[in-house]
Amino acid sequence: MIAVHRPWLAIPPELSSGLADPTTELGPTPASSEGFGATLARSLDAAEAVAQDADTQAEGMVTGEVDIHEAMIAMEKADLVLKLGATVRNKLLDAYRQLSQG
Repeated sequence: MIAVHRPWLAIPPELSSGLADPTTELGPTPASSEGFGATLARSLDAAEAVAQDADTQAEGMVTGEVDIHEAMIAMEKADLVLKLGATVRNKLLDAYRQLSQG
């Protein structure tokens, strides 16, 4: 397997302690006492898992072990997760800018 470095998805160790399984699906969770930092870290872990799955599927496609359709679906999922992450980041930055101005 090829190791791919994704610094934009790196989670500081102090935020990643006690997180749920990173292979769980993204999305809202039931009301809990989990803080924003832990929720964000869990979501980033899940996004990283989707990206790693896409990498694995792409390698399998090249070697002939994985059907091209499965690989393309995994890569599209990874693309959508990346786009969603960029949109959330932009919204958070806009909210921060608005709070810091007023």
